[in-house]
Amino acid sequence: MTEAAGRPLGGRYRMEALLAAGGMGEVWSARDLLLDRAVAVKVLGGAFAGDGRAAERLRREARAAGRLEHPAIARVLDLGEDGGRPYLVMELLEGESLAERVARAGPMDPAEAARVVATVADALEAAHRAGVVHRDVKPGNVFLTSDGGIKVLDFGIASAAGDAALTTGDLIGTAAYLAPERALGHRATAASDVYALGVVLYELLAGRRPFEAGSDIELAMAHVNADPVPLALAAPSAPPSLVAACEQAMAKDPAARPPSAAAFARLVAAPGAAPVTTRPLGRVARRRGLLVALVVAGALLAALPALAGGLLSWAGGRLEEPFAVRVPGVTVPGTQAPGQVTPGTDAAADPTPAEVAGPAADDQGARGVEDDRDRDDDSSGSGRSGGGGGGSGGSSGPG
Repeated sequence: MTEAAGRPLGGRYRMEALLAAGGMGEVWSARDLLLDRAVAVKVLGGAFAGDGRAAERLRREARAAGRLEHPAIARVLDLGEDGGRPYLVMELLEGESLAERVARAGPMDPAEAARVVATVADALEAAHRAGVVHRDVKPGNVFLTSDGGIKVLDFGIASAAGDAALTTGDLIGTAAYLAPERALGHRATAASDVYALGVVLYELLAGRRPFEAGSDIELAMAHVNADPVPLALAAPSAPPSLVAACEQAMAKDPAARPPSAAAFARLVAAPGAAPVTTRPLGRVARRRGLLVALVVAGALLAALPALAGGLLSWAGGRLEEPFAVRVPGVTVPGTQAPGQVTPGTDAAADPTPAEVAGPAADDQGARGVEDDRDRDDDSSGSGRSGGGGGGSGGSSGPG
């Protein structure tokens, strides 16, 4: 870009280093000359260059994203246009994208995966309540900061890009995380964001995406028609509650998914989702089994006197009776018919068969659902992000 070597972009931002480049444009680290601070600048191209309607959509969505207040949402600081190309200014982040983390280290520990996904779901909930649908949830748009924080990138940009995709047929790199209804041409909703985040969780736990295909169209249709390898097989160390939450989020029918991003966050963050390594889990299970056995034994010992008394009285009354089944109206030799009183005895001494009383009701507790490596082809950079689709070394690309 000429801005890197020439005049400041928009008369204010001095471009310093290219962090990422791709079909949607370029991401630069820059200096805000007015406020003297480091920022990230995303200069958009592709579908946005020279398209007045696309630029207007971008402005509208960026204004909405700029109003979002959440610690896990990367802030939009400014919006402008230079030479017919719109640009966005965002906070500059240090770290790496989630896509780079998976590509570098493979599957994520289930507890960390649950933390990341629950945080992203909380951020999505804040956006959804403000009327903003992300539309491009993927590992490349989630950034892990160097201090352990989590930031969701490209709010607003993704919305505008999604609108363009509906008219051009271009999936803009989101096919691997595209909800089935979106692949069929329906509008993006909060439920489609939840689906995409479920796909992200699958990838974090399994170390690979649930679907692979030779083209974006085939990949999108796999979300509609195919079933992935069950997560319990793809990630055997994942807790069942976390597996169940992921599978619910990836339901083909939007109505079968968690009703909101907040509900998905609660499922993912449920106590049952916290993993324990295999070996400690065995020790815990054995200790719990021993504790249960001790409790049962103690209860039996405490009840032994009463139990023994009952057994002895029963045995005393039946000891001389032959082992037989009584048939109504038939007297077995050596016994007495029901109701017959033996001389010298009291009728009450031979108790009638006891009535068996079942439990009045069984309380059933409500069981809750216990609960990119999409290397954007536009990724490159130096471990910084300005809110794009994920870049090498931690930068997020522009798409």
